[in-house]
Amino acid sequence: MSNKNIDSRIKKYKNIITINPYIDSYYEYKNQEFKKNSTLTYNDKNYTIAYLTNKDMIITSLDVGYDVAEDEIEDHLYMKAYEELGLDEEKEYTIFSEKRDFNDPDSNVYNLFITEPEIIDRKFSDITKETKYIDLLLPVPLLYKTLYKNNILENKDAHCYIYFTMKDAFVSIYKDGNFIYSKSLEFSLEQIYEKYCALIGEKIDKKEFFEVLDSEGLKTTNTVYQQNLMKIFGEIFLQINDIVIYAKRAYNIDSIQKLFLGSVNSPIIGLSDYGYNYLGIPTFNLDFSFDIKNDEWYVDQLQYLMLKTGLDYIEEPHKVLNISPYPRPPTFAKRSSGQFIISIVLSSILAIGLPLFYLVPAYSYKAYNVKLGMENNELSKITENYKKILNDKQVIIDEHNKKLKELEKLFDKKAKTLTAIYSKKVNYHFKSGFFYTFAKDLEKFHLNIDEVFSDDDKFTLHLLSADEKNITKYIKYVSKKYFDDIKKINIKRIEFDNKDSVYRGILKVEYK
Repeated sequence: MSNKNIDSRIKKYKNIITINPYIDSYYEYKNQEFKKNSTLTYNDKNYTIAYLTNKDMIITSLDVGYDVAEDEIEDHLYMKAYEELGLDEEKEYTIFSEKRDFNDPDSNVYNLFITEPEIIDRKFSDITKETKYIDLLLPVPLLYKTLYKNNILENKDAHCYIYFTMKDAFVSIYKDGNFIYSKSLEFSLEQIYEKYCALIGEKIDKKEFFEVLDSEGLKTTNTVYQQNLMKIFGEIFLQINDIVIYAKRAYNIDSIQKLFLGSVNSPIIGLSDYGYNYLGIPTFNLDFSFDIKNDEWYVDQLQYLMLKTGLDYIEEPHKVLNISPYPRPPTFAKRSSGQFIISIVLSSILAIGLPLFYLVPAYSYKAYNVKLGMENNELSKITENYKKILNDKQVIIDEHNKKLKELEKLFDKKAKTLTAIYSKKVNYHFKSGFFYTFAKDLEKFHLNIDEVFSDDDKFTLHLLSADEKNITKYIKYVSKKYFDDIKKINIKRIEFDNKDSVYRGILKVEYK
């Protein structure tokens, strides 16, 4: 979506302010630019947006199991939540719900986001002192919906999102563009820092730690840093794997097609390798610019997602869940006092103007109706003309989309061919090198070869020796020496040949 279209959606507001309440980070969208702010200020033309992270909510889903009247849904879910989730009856909760799939009229599954007013007040009290209100407060897992709403990702297949912030890290899973499941990890960025210090047995400078993490990630040249960090992320992805397995089983997901990894400060270099190696899912950095002008090399993706979701909410408020307890006051015309004052003023005007109404000649209305009829005919012709133009343009777009799909198929085919060629060229092991290396070791242990067979990277060597111990010593030696190059080595038995007075052994080796 172009910046021009974005501005047309926020013309009633001067700026959009996005707030990360956990690290006091603020961004402002103004004059087609998205810039970082150092402070918050009150302005009734500002549209303020913030999010609530997983650790400050209870997130679940409930299937009501049958059709419930629209006006009874809220009460029904409230009672069902207390019954099934075992909520503390002595605490005050606010329960927000949304239908999981708006496009499925037969679906009775609702996502629930349960908050405690005390926690929200503690988190946002300082912020609301400055802004006075928060127009839109979002559960953080729902921020990814805007990726499908704005056609940045296709609303098909299952996708997994993992995001690390200073205070929380969480996994969110979407299926066909709908939010399915989300769970916090026990490894926020601050927790990762604490675990690292515990591993090395000393407290290191926090700023220096995150500078290395942001700039070098898991591929740092500092061996101690890298080894300990890899241990920590190994634990992280074991936990993520458990979450993914549970979600696939609980929500009937056959497979997850894409995994997106992100972090509040910057993409963590080398982390995508973990995503693929541990989970077997094609992995990508969560790093979108959304065609929004910004001069920073990296912007926290949750700031971008808040901005895009806010624009979605302005356009279609019924499709975005707003859990804000700090709405802006209604306009003067919608307040009770305002309506009372307006009614008195209108009554006074009508009392004075009513007698004048009867002095207006009736024929003026007839003339006005004739004029409107003529204008309607002209506008109808213009409308039909534009409909025809739009239909013609749609035909052209469909043709181009068809050609684009054909080119994409051709590109994928060529890319796979080039990848295969590159793999053969770079990773191919020369058999001659293998034979030469093994021949030198045979001499060392006084062994001879009767026959040699090869099948791709599999080799069979018929060994001869006057002493069977030389064969076993040789096998132990090459197993240890070529551990990184040999995938499998095996000898079934060693037999003595009475005819030739030698020991014979058939050695099978599979090369990596």
